[in-house]
Amino acid sequence: MRAALPLAVALMLAGCGGGEPASEADRAPAAGLGAPDLRLPPQAADFPALAGKDCADVVQFYLEAIGGGEWARAALVWDDPVVDAARLEAVFAGYKLPQVEWTEPFVEGAAGSLYCTVAGKLTDAADLAKPMREGTLLLRRANDVPGATADQLRWTLQSSTFVENLARSSRGEP
Repeated sequence: MRAALPLAVALMLAGCGGGEPASEADRAPAAGLGAPDLRLPPQAADFPALAGKDCADVVQFYLEAIGGGEWARAALVWDDPVVDAARLEAVFAGYKLPQVEWTEPFVEGAAGSLYCTVAGKLTDAADLAKPMREGTLLLRRANDVPGATADQLRWTLQSSTFVENLARSSRGEP
């Protein structure tokens, strides 16, 4: 089983930077350096792991974002306007430090699409008394068919059955 990087590590590293939070001016991009503007919401194109052909990289990205409370990043894996940062934050509100141990992905193909299923166990690393929940993630992407766009070739979450019990709406593409 694999484990998503817990938020505790990120918090420990964040504490190394000093006691004062960064101001908006500190977070703005340096002139001419091409640094991303941190005031803008994240985009899938900003994260190479989301464009790769390895389902495990996308699962790891999603679970690390959930574990770190980075709801907007996690919502990018859904690529669905109905499953946004606010909705993910609401469904994981009962977890202080969500952590998922997951199995190797199982990938299979069907009618021009690839499906990736990952089983796992969700715990709250900050509340060991909270019961463990089992669930699965189902991701999909177009198989390498001629004419498929980059968005169709990237893995996106179709459903999850941990605490969120979410499924893609009919309004999301692909």
